[in-house]
Amino acid sequence: MAIAGYPAGPFDVERGPLRCLWLTRMDPVSPDAGDLAYTFHLLSSLSRAGVRLTVLAMQRTGELARTAAVGGIEWIFVPWEGGGKLGRSTAQRSLFSRLPNVAKQYHTPSFRRALRRQMGRDWDAIAVDHLGMGWVWPAVQAYRRRNAGVVSVYIAHGYESDFRLAMARNFNGNIFHKLALRLDAVKAGRLERGIARSAAFFSAITSEDRNRFGNLPNSIVLTPGYAGVPAEARTITATTPRRVVLFGSALWLAKQMNLIEFVEVADELFARQQIELWVVGRVPDRMQGRKFRATRFLGFLEDPQPIFRTARMGIVPERTGGGFKLKTLDYIFNRIPIAALNGSTAGLPLMPGRHYLSFQSIRELAQGVAVAIDNFELLNDLQETAYAECRARFDWADRGRALADAMLEAHRRLQDPEGRDSECS
Repeated sequence: MAIAGYPAGPFDVERGPLRCLWLTRMDPVSPDAGDLAYTFHLLSSLSRAGVRLTVLAMQRTGELARTAAVGGIEWIFVPWEGGGKLGRSTAQRSLFSRLPNVAKQYHTPSFRRALRRQMGRDWDAIAVDHLGMGWVWPAVQAYRRRNAGVVSVYIAHGYESDFRLAMARNFNGNIFHKLALRLDAVKAGRLERGIARSAAFFSAITSEDRNRFGNLPNSIVLTPGYAGVPAEARTITATTPRRVVLFGSALWLAKQMNLIEFVEVADELFARQQIELWVVGRVPDRMQGRKFRATRFLGFLEDPQPIFRTARMGIVPERTGGGFKLKTLDYIFNRIPIAALNGSTAGLPLMPGRHYLSFQSIRELAQGVAVAIDNFELLNDLQETAYAECRARFDWADRGRALADAMLEAHRRLQDPEGRDSECS
């Protein structure tokens, strides 16, 4: 039995494909941030691998709740109550909750009502995508107790407690805000570790993150794929503008901290060296309003490839926040040499010095870019070797098949009473 438009998956033909409820924070269609892109392409590739998906998510706009069936996937969107934005008031309320802020902000009455309706349906698997949906875990566990053999899956986007502890450590603002960030990190760690241990299995986005979870046996690694069209071979020459690009949205506090720290260090240096820094992606209005000499904010672009073709280097300045940086794949597959902070290229099969430039600090990163910007032999060697190393390793179809296989294996194991008892204990 196959989903319309897709081949049959590796499931029991008589009973049909696995039926999976995918619980995620926000509508990921037309993603404009890395976490949404990861969600959208992973669940889409899982559907193409033969799993019958229903996705429950919060609407990103002020539209009413709605249901749609697109590409073999049933989409159910929950409205954000009151049409407001997720923000400071929710963060303040989370101080008095056992939930971290990232989960508390989606723990709304409308989302809870929608979840209860879906829990009245029959599922073979339930996937909880991102720690922001961690508030649903008690309901998922209760569903499993009522329905033996249901596979519970946690899709981790990173090891959140480490990210949040680093964010608290590097935050230079109000001391009470700093303490609140540290408390939030503790709550995030408690929640994500509990979910990972009790899930039938969970996926980590890098091997490093899997190790941070304790290298638990019920885990798999699902690095992202690249969804775009790889650029044709290019050669960086003196006619290429003396321009570097910093790609990715900066709406999360950690990403804002990284962006501000790099721009404040690099802008004056780049201006003196006549280097342009173009920032592509959504950033808060207050950042765009600041006066910089070498830095230009372009905002979100549907098609950034024309910008990529005019850049000599791509920057990865993440001192705060770990996990896989999807911008690195955009750079690699658009033939842009990478300059990065040490530790910000997790999940890539690349070596510093051979495939990209790596630096210990933000200042050294900015200075290193200024030194390398006219070394065309080095820049072209970096972009060519990085592309050659990665071109066959980042296929979303492989990720979808791996996740589907893990679900099927867990489902078969849970049909065995002994396996089911060990999973639910």
